[in-house]
Amino acid sequence: MTGGSTVQRRRRPWRQSLTTLIVAALIGWGCLIGASELLDGLRTGVLDNRKGPDVVAADRPLLYWALFGFYTVATLTAACVALFLSVIAVRDLVRRTGPGR
Repeated sequence: MTGGSTVQRRRRPWRQSLTTLIVAALIGWGCLIGASELLDGLRTGVLDNRKGPDVVAADRPLLYWALFGFYTVATLTAACVALFLSVIAVRDLVRRTGPGR
């Protein structure tokens, strides 16, 4: 032990669950934005590239579909992570506030 008195902080585990739920909500919001961009790109045939030229399906179809597939897989993966985190957070919150706790 080090010299002096030690002060123990009160643990509040519900804060972790609430923080996890907020992070899951932010990831889910990003997934909604990404999905709307994908649907817009599918409808128009143009994937917006914010740092360079747009990818047009009529000009370069192989690149367009490769990027579209990559963006779709990335959006679905992030949505699964958000769902997984929210299930864990809700389970922990319900378990801590359940009867007899």
